[in-house]
Parts: sequence; structure tokens; C-alpha cells
Amino acid sequence: MRRSSAWMAAAALAGLPSMAMASGGVRLGHSEPPTVPYLCSDGGTASVVYRGGSDFGHAQALVTHDGRTLDLRAAPTLYGVRYRGEAEGGSLLAWSLRGEEAVLSEAPEADSYTRAERELLRCIRVRGASSGPEPHRSASH
Repeated sequence: MRRSSAWMAAAALAGLPSMAMASGGVRLGHSEPPTVPYLCSDGGTASVVYRGGSDFGHAQALVTHDGRTLDLRAAPTLYGVRYRGEAEGGSLLAWSLRGEEAVLSEAPEADSYTRAERELLRCIRVRGASSGPEPHRSASH
């Protein structure tokens, strides 16, 4: 009896990987984060892929608007979520999130007090068009 019980247990364990795969419980490889759509103040749309999740050192936003894509990195902020990077031509840009609203702005160096940020675009997230993980959240809410 012991022998048949051990055999049944081994057979059940051997079948687990295929059962897990069939049920969708185990995913192999990494999938691309979802694209988050926004409707913007210029009448156009923006689509953003947020990568790196809550890993601040690796968090990134790929913002696509008007045929251009900006590769922005997480930056410290007092409220909300913020990504900064350099656009073609060398201007510094920021994509700042507060709730469902996002703002793309020219963002001078952090230690520059002579130039204020200039808003370029204001966007609102379109819900229901994509689902997935939320962008990186700052710990200083």
C-alpha cells in the first residue's frame, strides 16, 4: 500500500507544472507593462508605458505624444510621481502625475531658482482603455 501511495504522489507532482500552465497560474518570461492612455489639452493623446514599478532607481516612463517618445527617469518629488529627462535639443522635461492628471513641462535643473517650470501639456488618464500596474509612487505622500 505504501508503494502505491508513493507512486500516486509522484505522479501527482509530475503533473503539477502542466496543470499550473493550463490554468494560467504560472507565467514564464516577462511581459511588457501595459500602455496607459491619456487625453491631452491640445486635443491629442499621449500613451505612457511605466516600467520599473516601485523600484525608484529603475522606474521609467516612456511618454509618446505627437509622434515623439520621451524616455524619462523617476525623480524625487514632494507630492505625486515625477519623471525627468532630456528631450531632443537638450531641453529638460518633466512628466508629473497627481491622481489622474499628468503634466508635461519644461523643467530647469533642480538647483536653478531663476527659471520656473513652463507647462507644455496637461493630460487626463483615460480609464477602461488599459489595465495594469500603477506607476511608481513616491514614498513622501
